[in-house]
Amino acid sequence: MSLELLECWHELLGQLGDVGDALCRAVEHEDVVAAISAMIEGRRIRAAIARVEAPVKLRGDRAELAAMERVTTQVVRARTAEAAMARWLARELPGDAALLGSPLGVAVLTDAMLPAVWDVETDVAVLVGDGFANVVALLADLGQRRIVVVGASPVAGTIAAADADEVTAAVRTMSPLPPTRMVVRAAVGTDREFAERVQQGVRAAMSDLRVHANTVRAFSRTWIDQGAANLPALARWPSIAALDGRFADKPMVIVAPGPSLARNVAQLAALRGRAIITVFSHSLKPVLAAGVVPDLVITVDPQDVRYHFAGCDVSKLCLVNAATAHPSLFELGAGRCLTLSANSAIDDWIFSGIGEDAVAAGGGSVATSAFSLALRWGCDPIVFVGLDLSFAGGQYYVASSHDGDARAVVGDDGKVRVEGWSSGFRAMKAHGGPGAPAERAIELPGWHGGHVPSSFMFSMFHRWFEERMKRVGDVRVFNCTEGGAAIAGMDHRPLAEVTPMLGERFDVTETLDDAAVSIDYVARRDGLSRHLHSYLRALRRARHYARRANVLSRREPLTAEDEAKLARTERQLVAALRPLAFVSLIAQREIERAFDVAQRPADAKTYLRASTALFETLLGVIDQLEVVVHAAAKRVDGGVTRRQHGRAA
Repeated sequence: MSLELLECWHELLGQLGDVGDALCRAVEHEDVVAAISAMIEGRRIRAAIARVEAPVKLRGDRAELAAMERVTTQVVRARTAEAAMARWLARELPGDAALLGSPLGVAVLTDAMLPAVWDVETDVAVLVGDGFANVVALLADLGQRRIVVVGASPVAGTIAAADADEVTAAVRTMSPLPPTRMVVRAAVGTDREFAERVQQGVRAAMSDLRVHANTVRAFSRTWIDQGAANLPALARWPSIAALDGRFADKPMVIVAPGPSLARNVAQLAALRGRAIITVFSHSLKPVLAAGVVPDLVITVDPQDVRYHFAGCDVSKLCLVNAATAHPSLFELGAGRCLTLSANSAIDDWIFSGIGEDAVAAGGGSVATSAFSLALRWGCDPIVFVGLDLSFAGGQYYVASSHDGDARAVVGDDGKVRVEGWSSGFRAMKAHGGPGAPAERAIELPGWHGGHVPSSFMFSMFHRWFEERMKRVGDVRVFNCTEGGAAIAGMDHRPLAEVTPMLGERFDVTETLDDAAVSIDYVARRDGLSRHLHSYLRALRRARHYARRANVLSRREPLTAEDEAKLARTERQLVAALRPLAFVSLIAQREIERAFDVAQRPADAKTYLRASTALFETLLGVIDQLEVVVHAAAKRVDGGVTRRQHGRAA
């Protein structure tokens, strides 16, 4: 595909050079209409260029070298075109009110609104206030699919939103191809603060979509490999579904590792037996150091976080591990384990094999998953401590944690960087996974009033909690962090005030053991075995159709009969892949690209190029997954019996 990609680059760069020439001629002759037309075409081409990946595997043969030379000759012309587009957009214009007074002015305003790179199929235009009806109509004529109108009369073909929250919610639904760029334009006289909230909401929603997509790309293969390796453990231990209804109306205290945990961690000892004390792997060490044995230790991170458990006696603990957590966590010698689905569809498919719903849907962090678990079980009240979502004085975690020396530093560029990570953290990152990124520094409302320093990711979790609090019903939720950020909807009180509200004592351990005894582990093993073998059959069926489609997509010329066969084979492939959600996680980028091409006007050559790349990727993914699933089925088939599982005997 490298030679074809080079030819694609050559064609697009040449088209952009032609657009630049047309724009320069229009400007020279003061032909505004021609200039706007050139800009429209230039945006389309630049968006197409942004979608094409650079070839990553070059053979260096004569044909490729010649193609590279042809591409190089077009680069200078393309850069000249980009400079011309930038100069055109930088020119001074009359105000919006004047431009909206004539059809040409509407065209000029619409052109000026859009950046030099703009994809009418995926990017989102948000118009705030009245007066933009003609702009909306022109955008629609240009093929703009995603138009949001805020605080104005609804327009056919657009999304009408009443406020900033509705705009944010609307943008979050824009998948599977999330917008890459946005434009927010407020009408003259619109409240400035309202317009700013809309813009912030759109930016936040787009960031959420981007982070989710990046997380899936970073961990999809890890999730699959580790989920498959964990299958014998999932057959051996109960899931959180076994506890449904058993902890209804019982208090749960969720202990996060924020800096403020040092203020009230010692008070947790008085809660033992009166609440389900739930910690994270990162907050385990500080809690044990305070002389408190927690009831549950939750880990949803797919990375190897064993260093969180270093020096900690887990023999009396119950570990709650995501199905795709690092397999070593099931081998730490814990007295009990529970499993849950926390990481996308890749966890869900595992539990579907034994007919269980073990979902504790999170918002990207273990704290959000823990809250979902407490709500699922019907716990009441739910009490948070150590949930700072902030780093006052630069301290990132409670000092007694394994990463207690980590410090958040805000640079001159307004980005937050964390320094002073432990050797355990560095060793974990050395084995793969995304690094600790620099994040935009922001402020959040403070627990004690005012504002506290925070980061983009913390703000995402903060927003998730506030949105979730709108749907908790009558459940009492207390934020007893006594520091960090305030979370709207939670009752903010010192932990000492909430402790007397927790009611009578109850035995968490006995409830956990009763749930374990009730599980038919042989049936779980057999269910997983059947599930895995059905996946193997589905993978082989998908491979058959992917191979056939790949052959058909490469035929030149493609006859009408070939096109019909290819369309029929693609439908069969889609049907075969439908139960294989984890395939789409690994091949996400290629699937999105093929979907993108299919949704827009494109020539047959472009469509077939995207299809061929998708089929090749699917074949590679299926070959990899068949090995993984086959090995997992073999391990499960040799699985656990009641005799081997002491607690179930």
